[in-house]
Amino acid sequence: METVRRCNYRAYPTRGQRMALSRLFGACRYAWNWYVRQRLTDWNFNRSRPSYAELSAKFNRTKTEKSLEWLTQVSAVPLAQSLRQCEKAYSAFFRYVEKHGCHLDHKGRPLGYPRFKSRHCGEQSATFTTSARFHVRHDHNARWMFLDLPKIDGEIRLRWSRDLPSRPSSVTVMRHADGTYEAGFVVKAEPKAPPKPRHDACGIDMGLESLASIVYSDGTREKVAPLRALRKAERRLGKLNKELSRRKRGSNNYSKTRQAKARLYAHIGAQRKDLAYQLASRVAGENQAVAMETLCVKGLMRTRMGKSVADAAWSTFTDRVDTLCAQWGRRAVHIDRWCPSSQVCSQCGRRDGKKPLNVREWECPNCGAFLDRDWNAALNILDAAGLAESLNARGGDVRRRLASAGRDAIAREAGTHRTAMPH
Repeated sequence: METVRRCNYRAYPTRGQRMALSRLFGACRYAWNWYVRQRLTDWNFNRSRPSYAELSAKFNRTKTEKSLEWLTQVSAVPLAQSLRQCEKAYSAFFRYVEKHGCHLDHKGRPLGYPRFKSRHCGEQSATFTTSARFHVRHDHNARWMFLDLPKIDGEIRLRWSRDLPSRPSSVTVMRHADGTYEAGFVVKAEPKAPPKPRHDACGIDMGLESLASIVYSDGTREKVAPLRALRKAERRLGKLNKELSRRKRGSNNYSKTRQAKARLYAHIGAQRKDLAYQLASRVAGENQAVAMETLCVKGLMRTRMGKSVADAAWSTFTDRVDTLCAQWGRRAVHIDRWCPSSQVCSQCGRRDGKKPLNVREWECPNCGAFLDRDWNAALNILDAAGLAESLNARGGDVRRRLASAGRDAIAREAGTHRTAMPH
């Protein structure tokens, strides 16, 4: 069964092509803002919600005005796609309101309501569909692909990294905050064959001391060290922020420093994504079922640990695991958000309350088992998902194997001590 995928390629437009793309991005931004303004005007004065067909026809008539002749210098397909994307944003907002009610952000604005786009936003994009008649040409000898877009002189060079699996239905040209360009093709492709699972199930406890503590169904366990990409780049970011504050806004030096800062942030994001995707591929590929905890990342971002939580990229990892499990026919289970995985002894089930973050290991006063905080939580997550008991019925008692590891073995593998403080 074919699935819809997006294949992204790095683009290297020439100076003239960059200027043409800048005009295109500006026209798409104007079309989006025009649609938002029309919806606001009709609602504030007439309490009406015009349909997409009415506003699209009105925009086509508006383009012929003399003051807006510059809109005819770019392809009409990306402008129509901007209007359609704005209409989808409105539809998604009203569906959210009907389901959850209206929520406000810190400025009192409705969450999810479409807003005006700014030219100073780092991310700009334009979408071409097949009706625009774009063409893609391969040159395997030079390791390049060439993209021909309407009303843009010449072919845009794309770095060839893999062949397109099928004829693309659309292409989105993007300019990022760091000044780089990218082209994303929407194609249909056969799903890749899933790897053979090595374990029946695993339980994963996310944390900051270790990015993920994994307990497998056969009793083996593993800890993944956090990357801390933002922490490692803080010194360089501080220098760039100080340098940027001394530049005159709007000058060339200000633009150069801003792009250097954007490139550093892009590198940090790429590092986070690479680690999260590699770990998710391994976890989803090696296990028939994956049990994870439900994290309130937005709430944790408001605490004093917000920077470390953002640096861990938990949501990127869990979302990727869910996607791969659905694609490969695996089972992804999210336990209850309020499950006290760190408060319950995994051996006897005794709950002894919350513990400070600096308590990484303790001895259960009921059964005397010596427990590691992360391994204990991961095993409780596996049990809460309903996966541990079925595995024990097959002859493998995960709890007993963990308990019999011994105090020295757990401490040696965890790499922590009783008085260890979190980084």
